[in-house]
Amino acid sequence: MLRVGSWTPPPSLCVGLASLLLSACEPPPPTPFGTDSVTEPVPFAPERAPTGMSEYGITFSPDGTEAYYARQGGGRRGRPQIMVSRFVDGVWTPGEPAPFSTGWEEAPFLTRDGSRLFFSSRRDVPGQEYARGNNNLWVVERSQEGAWGTPTPVEGDVNKPRPDDDDAPAMSESGPVLLPGGELLYSTTEDFEWGADLYVAEQVDGAFVNPRPLSLNTRGAETSPAVSPDGRFLVFQAFRELSATGEQDLYVSERAGPRWSTPRLLPEPINSGASDGYPSFSPDGRYFFFASDRRAPGSSWSIYYVETSALELD
Repeated sequence: MLRVGSWTPPPSLCVGLASLLLSACEPPPPTPFGTDSVTEPVPFAPERAPTGMSEYGITFSPDGTEAYYARQGGGRRGRPQIMVSRFVDGVWTPGEPAPFSTGWEEAPFLTRDGSRLFFSSRRDVPGQEYARGNNNLWVVERSQEGAWGTPTPVEGDVNKPRPDDDDAPAMSESGPVLLPGGELLYSTTEDFEWGADLYVAEQVDGAFVNPRPLSLNTRGAETSPAVSPDGRFLVFQAFRELSATGEQDLYVSERAGPRWSTPRLLPEPINSGASDGYPSFSPDGRYFFFASDRRAPGSSWSIYYVETSALELD
């Protein structure tokens, strides 16, 4: 029996100390993003991803245990659909179609409270005669019981129909993201002769109005925006410099008052000689996610992640 001076601790205290020492030796419980340091990009939860499929554009519930992302069969030629995977008993479940996704939907974005999910879809928009084959922004709300409702087109001025005499994907919107102030950030091919650009729209009475292009746009293509949880950094996918690292690359810009700073390329190995895009952040901002075809350039996308500190934002 342990003795301290002339005092002998009771047996119950000794048992408690022994349990505490044993628990200190046990490994920490698994978390949605692992417990090891992730200083270089690694595939995210490969156990839930089937082979031969493209997966990209991931977003998480506030507690990080529910993930929504796009999956596309046939490399990059199939019809994308939004999938959902959940972190259960220490592992991510195989992805299954989200109950609101009917096909040709991508770019999901969960709001910070998890009550709404914005996404891009080619489903028909009521009142738009030439909407078919054209991406528009939609939103679906979750009830207090956790069930998703029926998606509706995002209200306001952001969704625009494709001209009836045009076969190109003009007026096609994707990549919706809500800024901390409530504005909607997204990409659109406003002019089909040039690449897509990033736009921002104000939120007024639940509708998104007065869309305007960001000053950082070029004649190249800027798409798939993501904003850090604190609203300070904007990361996006672009094809805008012939001297860039790969085919498509990831750029970062910092908020400077009402404007964004001149974008710079994210460092290697986040950017690679292949295509890298579809960025997002974990809800707490600790991890950065993106898609890449670096395993076989020109083939399927896979989702990777790394600690946000690797982006060298500061």
